[in-house]
Amino acid sequence: MKLGKVSILLLVLVPMLLAIAAVASYFAYQKMQSQHELNLADLEKFGYEMVPSNTYTESTGALGAEQLPATFAEKKLTPTERVIRGLMQDKENLLAEQDTLKSEIDALKQQITELQEYKRLNQHFAPETFEDELIRTKAQLKAIIARMPEADQFSNIRLEIMAAAGMQEYRRFVSTNRLMLEQPQRGKIVSEHLPAFAFCVGNATELAANSRAEERLLIDWFNQPDSISLPTALDEDLAKLLPACQKPLREQLEASLPEIIAG
Repeated sequence: MKLGKVSILLLVLVPMLLAIAAVASYFAYQKMQSQHELNLADLEKFGYEMVPSNTYTESTGALGAEQLPATFAEKKLTPTERVIRGLMQDKENLLAEQDTLKSEIDALKQQITELQEYKRLNQHFAPETFEDELIRTKAQLKAIIARMPEADQFSNIRLEIMAAAGMQEYRRFVSTNRLMLEQPQRGKIVSEHLPAFAFCVGNATELAANSRAEERLLIDWFNQPDSISLPTALDEDLAKLLPACQKPLREQLEASLPEIIAG
């Protein structure tokens, strides 16, 4: 009978003790967790609390003059504190240097923007070079002769030869007379004098060139006569045929020189 009472008593007390132990363990864990968080916060502030950010300050004298802070306060720091202070000072120096570099980069970016704008304006308003003028002249001449009915018998390669030949005659005329022509003056030469010469060259090259390869070689030769060498037979044929086209053109241009200069 007594054993039965003891068993009942144990059945009641054991769960109660386990519940009390669980509650006590929970509160103990919460307290430990709070203390751990406080320790982490203290550790994060360790460097700043261990070494004051300003152990000595500037002051103002009796007459209002600013007095520099004393430097002997550094001697009171421990070796560990000096290391921490040195690291903090290095960080501040790096941040200051970073700000300086950012300012320099911004200034350089502004300078690049200004130079790009200056280049754009300079290219827009600057006069074209003589080579640009020749390229423009050749393109205008090719466009003019391509629209004429007489051009139907010529291939695009032949038209390119004719335009390049006209460009070289324009170069010779302008260089010989040391001319600096405006667009209306160039337009007069291109539209009134060079087309007849170009068609004459087209007929001449039809007789001189015996293949498409020789026609393409003539394009290069008329574009850069000082850099390209022609086969002997082709060179001899052109030497016979071209003067018949060049002489009338050059005579017309010289006769029209006063009118061209006058614009």
